[in-house]
Amino acid sequence: MTHKALVNGSRGTERKVRAILLAGSILFSLLAGEAVARLFLPAPLPWRYPQLRFRSLPVLRFGLIPGEIGYSADKKVRVNARGLRGSLVPYERTPGRIRFLLLGDSIVFGYGVGQDETLGERLADTLRKDGLPAEVINSGVPAYSIEEEIAFLELDGIRYRPDYVILGFCWNDLNDNHGIRVSSEGWLVSAAQGDGPASHPLWETPATYELRNLVKRSRIAYTAMTGLRSVQENLWPDSHYLFRKSVLEGMQTQAIVQAWERVARNVRRLQELSVQHGFRVLVVALPLPLALEADFPRSSYPKSLAEIAAREGVPFLDLQGSFRGAFRGHDSLFIPYDADHPNGAGHALAAASIRDYLEKNGGLALLISSVRHRPSFPDTPR
Repeated sequence: MTHKALVNGSRGTERKVRAILLAGSILFSLLAGEAVARLFLPAPLPWRYPQLRFRSLPVLRFGLIPGEIGYSADKKVRVNARGLRGSLVPYERTPGRIRFLLLGDSIVFGYGVGQDETLGERLADTLRKDGLPAEVINSGVPAYSIEEEIAFLELDGIRYRPDYVILGFCWNDLNDNHGIRVSSEGWLVSAAQGDGPASHPLWETPATYELRNLVKRSRIAYTAMTGLRSVQENLWPDSHYLFRKSVLEGMQTQAIVQAWERVARNVRRLQELSVQHGFRVLVVALPLPLALEADFPRSSYPKSLAEIAAREGVPFLDLQGSFRGAFRGHDSLFIPYDADHPNGAGHALAAASIRDYLEKNGGLALLISSVRHRPSFPDTPR
């Protein structure tokens, strides 16, 4: 072998060694970075297969599928025979029990939390600990706006003959759902939108869900994707982002004005139904995490909701104060990387705040009195 060949061979070996060292250094840096990231960054919720889907309905537009067993993120959910989360509660009243009906969207429904962690279960538990026999019907459905919530109350909710109806209102209840439809795969899409690649059968398999969850387990990869989405959202904002920005900055766009007019009509209808059917009512403003992390003094939420409730004579509770007092960073009360949904601690705090409101405003005393004087036989549906 010539001297030149030996030199070339030595250089080739040296390049391979450098490449291996470089690859090893990069791998070590990534592993070290991942280890450090896991000390400070929470894990995102995995999505288990299958996620809950929807059915089309004539008046409500959409609802959950009765009897379905699926997941909300990684938490198993059983939908009862009436299309609601939780055990089936008969329309007939049980003597001696206080009955609450919760109206709301995915927050009241309990996206990403177990059944025992939901607002409804937490509220029932805290009242029972006070010696008050309570049953709570959770009629929250993901993506509902106030229009669907009040329509449900009229169509089916009043048949439960509740003592108290609590409307859990989130800022995105301002959305107009008239253009929403259910795709052939059971997903919610806009009227003009096709079923889309996300609902393709190849995407909806246990294997593809596990693949996505595998990527999400990496804190570095997931936070990088979250950061890219945030940059994209700021550079090319979609309608949802722009609508939320308008609400937080107190803009009086035509869409915002019309949205609050829809809310006012439905709060008025809620009050009319309470008088007609003899139940008490409470509108609860659920906090927006961004409003706890930063100050938005001109925001129309929940200020406009409070003004509407006062104008219509409807009791109102703003949870922002209690949440602000307990807030120790986003993940203390909300699901990691999620813009709206409380975690189990957030649901527990909301339930405790509602219970305290009822006690301070005489609601519990009146409920106990009404239950004691209720006939000793089950009521029939109205």
